[in-house]
Amino acid sequence: MRAQRVQEFLTLNGFAVSIDGDFGPATEKRVRDFQAARGLPATGVVDMKTHEELVAPIVKALNPIAAGGKSLSTLAAAYAKQHIKNHPREAGGDNRGPWVRSYLDWDGKDARWCAGFVCFALEQAAHTLGVNLPIDSSSSCDVLAMEAKTAGKFVPESKVKSGAFAKKDLVPGTFFLVRKVPGDWVHVGIVTEPAKESFDTAEGNTDSGGSSNGFEAAERARDYRSKDFIVW
Repeated sequence: MRAQRVQEFLTLNGFAVSIDGDFGPATEKRVRDFQAARGLPATGVVDMKTHEELVAPIVKALNPIAAGGKSLSTLAAAYAKQHIKNHPREAGGDNRGPWVRSYLDWDGKDARWCAGFVCFALEQAAHTLGVNLPIDSSSSCDVLAMEAKTAGKFVPESKVKSGAFAKKDLVPGTFFLVRKVPGDWVHVGIVTEPAKESFDTAEGNTDSGGSSNGFEAAERARDYRSKDFIVW
């Protein structure tokens, strides 16, 4: 494992170290600290067992969930919550780190990953059920909205407010889109539990304040204002 990757995973596991790609004394010490905490020989060398422990949270997030009669939508919500249980977050700077790369295949300042997070959960659900994706995955909120409109799966806020589309039908796994202005969406997440005045969510690239460019995946509650939806 490259030094930068070791440093990223150490930081994600609570053993923070500078992510500079230099496997120096500080990184070696943090490896020993991590090994000791996991009951491994504290050698400072990243052997196979140490590697397995370092990447364990991502591996757990990728574990299959039994379909058990679940719909695509319900299963996507379950996968999103499984990811959040393993605390996806950035490491090494804005929109950087192993979790971001797992959702987008790349990282960097411009790697907004909220869409990648929800699409990844939907892809896992579709793979588990052996079905095709209802729309193509995208890293762009705007593209997801346009694809949903084309596929007849887009529900605007106006239909929800008027009752033309019942809030109870925004089932777990529905995507919500935060609308900045008409035709421009800046954030996307997954509805996990709809209610009359608000809904619970699972979403990536956010924070406790609900930012559309935060640093982690989290469960939140949001109201219906300036929200459109994609239903499956």
